[in-house]
Amino acid sequence: MLLLLILAGSLGWLYRSSELAKRPMHTDEAILGIKTIELLKTGRFQYDPHDYHGPLLHYSTKWIGSLLGWSPDTINEEQLRLATAIYGLALILIPLLLGDVLTRTGAVFAALFIAVSPMMCFYSRYYIMETPLVFFCGLFIASLWRWSQSQNKLWLLIAGVSLGAMHTAKETFVLNIAAMAVAYVVAGFIGGGFTSSHTGYSFSDTRRASGRTLCWIMVPLIGILTSVAFYSNGFQDWSQVRDSILTYQSYWQRSGGAGHEKPWHYYLTLLFWNPNALKTWTEALMGVLAVIGFISALLDLNRPSHHRTFLVFLGVYVFGLLAIYSAIPYKTPWAVLAVDHAFALLAGAGAAALFRMSKLYMFKFAFGVALMAGIYNLCQQTSLAIDFNKEPLARYSAHELNPYVYSHTTNRVLVLSKFIHDLAALHPEKNDMPVQVIESGYGWPLGWYLRDLKQVGYYKSLPDKMAPTSVILADIALHDEILSRLAPKAAPIIEDDPNFIGPLQPPAPPAPVFIYQTDEACNLRPGVLLTVLVEKNLRETLRKKQAAAR
Repeated sequence: MLLLLILAGSLGWLYRSSELAKRPMHTDEAILGIKTIELLKTGRFQYDPHDYHGPLLHYSTKWIGSLLGWSPDTINEEQLRLATAIYGLALILIPLLLGDVLTRTGAVFAALFIAVSPMMCFYSRYYIMETPLVFFCGLFIASLWRWSQSQNKLWLLIAGVSLGAMHTAKETFVLNIAAMAVAYVVAGFIGGGFTSSHTGYSFSDTRRASGRTLCWIMVPLIGILTSVAFYSNGFQDWSQVRDSILTYQSYWQRSGGAGHEKPWHYYLTLLFWNPNALKTWTEALMGVLAVIGFISALLDLNRPSHHRTFLVFLGVYVFGLLAIYSAIPYKTPWAVLAVDHAFALLAGAGAAALFRMSKLYMFKFAFGVALMAGIYNLCQQTSLAIDFNKEPLARYSAHELNPYVYSHTTNRVLVLSKFIHDLAALHPEKNDMPVQVIESGYGWPLGWYLRDLKQVGYYKSLPDKMAPTSVILADIALHDEILSRLAPKAAPIIEDDPNFIGPLQPPAPPAPVFIYQTDEACNLRPGVLLTVLVEKNLRETLRKKQAAAR
């Protein structure tokens, strides 16, 4: 078992930490990266209750960066993603806190499932809120279980901090809490209590009742205190605490879809069966074992009652949370990551149950071989999903055939970024070279890639007045209109001018200042094609330099 645990840790770190900068930044990653840089430079987090999430990821990056010596002026994609990779690695440790109820065998296999799950590996390499949310959600459940077994108040402190951290990670944590509340009631009805009925103390019922009261008071209070401390920037800005509550108005409206509508079975397909031209993507191994673990908990009356209660709780929680997410029209693939993690925990219990079912060593050996074959298949999927290869550029980690990819930035943005920086190096004003970006989504993630250029203007639509700038990046549908606005106009002929000598043909206007570079048109992401307009003299200077370099 120790060797399997070492294997889980090794594979988990390998899949989460290798070549983190290979894949281009997703729009969400780029926006969060810029907000992190603002926090690093100002020391304050500015909460936007309409479009973005809480401060946990940004502060986590700040703390990790302070330990590793990161600078806001040089922080890069690899460093940002390392922050979520660390949370992803920490997820592998959660089953160890549940070793008594999952059994040692179940805990080790749960850790192994988490380590190689393609979904969990993929989003552990994403600079978004989901992985920190799932980590603190798992820690919240595990710490409450540990408290129920030991009555050590330190676990209540950890549970309270985890609860507050969940809120500061992402506002959708309320869905997890709702699923937990239902699961708590159902598990209590089916299995009884979460503590052993043989505590060795007299007046045990009174002690347990007192402990439950302490839990219900202490955990929410610590959770509130943690959340307020984060949102208020250390108890300085109380308006952001208010906004963190009022934001649920916006979330209620967005839950209807807001352009992200998917059918109810979307998450079932994503998790368990998604065949396409690239590969058959499936984590059905974990799903089947999770069902076995849940059924075993329901039927195995010889299991200690408090263990049975917890496993029933875990099963009702994961299936209830999946049902909640499936019922909401608004769906993005990373939102269901907490379900995937809980399935891995329950799958560990299912694997342990199958090992216990027979005393025949031949059966145990055959099942062990089949289990390792299934884990190897998960490794293959993960390697493909994250581009674990020697290729210098992202292939499938930014490819639409990868089910975890969602409107991702193409590799062309890297070429475009280099092109613009090459122009800036030749421009008289260097990094003050004026650039305009005109696109309905403000050209994200270009804001990340052009963050070192000081004179970049971002526009959602074509401005009323356009001044000529060195570079214009715009939606290709605006190409002709932009050229017509910027083309030089011939001077009007004024007949009463003393220099006028007759109706001569006016001189042809000079060549346009801006030319369309068809070879540099950029497919930013699916459905977003940018045209590139560059000042003619600057473009020609770059052409000559490139020709000389050849």
